[in-house]
Amino acid sequence: MATNYALTNDAQSVVSGLLPDIRFNDRIAIFGQTGTGKTILAHYIFRTVKVRLPSDKRPEGQWRLCIDVTDSIFDDALAFYDPLNIPWDLSPSLRYVPNMSSTESEQDFNDLYLGIMAHGDVWVWLDEANEVSSAHKTIPGLRQVLLQGRKFQIGHCAVTPRPVDISRSIFTQSQHLFIFPLTDNDDRTRVAKNIGLEPDELEEVMATMPDFGFLWYDVRSRTLLELPPIPFEVVEELE
Repeated sequence: MATNYALTNDAQSVVSGLLPDIRFNDRIAIFGQTGTGKTILAHYIFRTVKVRLPSDKRPEGQWRLCIDVTDSIFDDALAFYDPLNIPWDLSPSLRYVPNMSSTESEQDFNDLYLGIMAHGDVWVWLDEANEVSSAHKTIPGLRQVLLQGRKFQIGHCAVTPRPVDISRSIFTQSQHLFIFPLTDNDDRTRVAKNIGLEPDELEEVMATMPDFGFLWYDVRSRTLLELPPIPFEVVEELE
């Protein structure tokens, strides 16, 4: 079960200004081997998305929803398990825990994404995206969100240690790619191809990165930058 969690003000302040501006309906992808900091960065971004339930004074609501494939993310978001009954009215911060052992898990993910698409105004964090999407198949609901979600104010963050195993649409529809070290040559080759580098060039850059260091590729400007590593205060709170 998840426990109550919130970033301290100090931990928030040390990251302020280090990340690029991410719009609410942007798509981003985060790649990196286990332990490099990819999930910490995704969790930080998730926690800093401003959310609210509708009210008489502000009828337009704004939600965030984490798809916790491994049921391992400790957050105070409201957990739910039925993709056909997303509790939008109970909390602006939600965490969906799928039943990965079910033979209907693919249909469950499709139902969830179709529900997200119908609702709109939500930032979605898909952790372990390689368990939901493959290089050769993208469930229809996820594809709809990736291709059409922006106009419905749906943002999407896909996180995976195996970029070689995910849908090409996650690459092509992302405005921001955050890249942590990758050990597998196929993964490095897939990422390098999408950011205009040779695999050995990417490997050379990664070899000099500090712990929890990462690269940012701005798809719009086709610019690759090395950003400061995730601060220790944030790693300590979210790891």
